[in-house]
Amino acid sequence: MKKFLVFILTILAAFACIFAAACDREPVKADENTVFIKVTDKSYVGKTLLEYMERLSDEGRLTFEINDGMMTSINGKSNALNSYWMLYTDDAENANDEWGTFEHEGKTYGSAVLGASELTVREGCLYVWAYQKF
Repeated sequence: MKKFLVFILTILAAFACIFAAACDREPVKADENTVFIKVTDKSYVGKTLLEYMERLSDEGRLTFEINDGMMTSINGKSNALNSYWMLYTDDAENANDEWGTFEHEGKTYGSAVLGASELTVREGCLYVWAYQKF
């Protein structure tokens, strides 16, 4: 049952991304809810973003909740009706500009094609959590 629920949530998230792209939205911009994550410990390169986020949490630098594979809260800001945490990255192999983009300081980040529990971090890449309202 749990796998089925994760599957359904993944499909719904994909449709949300496709819907957002179909609306030809402007790139998302940073605000007070944006969370930037850059892996500074090389021993985490090749591990998942979730593993690195757990380390940041253990160090008291980040709080988050994830339920059934979906990020539901970061630093006390929880998902609400039509508002969700979306993940962007400059890791070209794991990003898709067609699903939406995020712009910051003249650089464009694509929507991550995998969630935090599957996305393998790469050296030099930035991972951006943006709280978006649809």
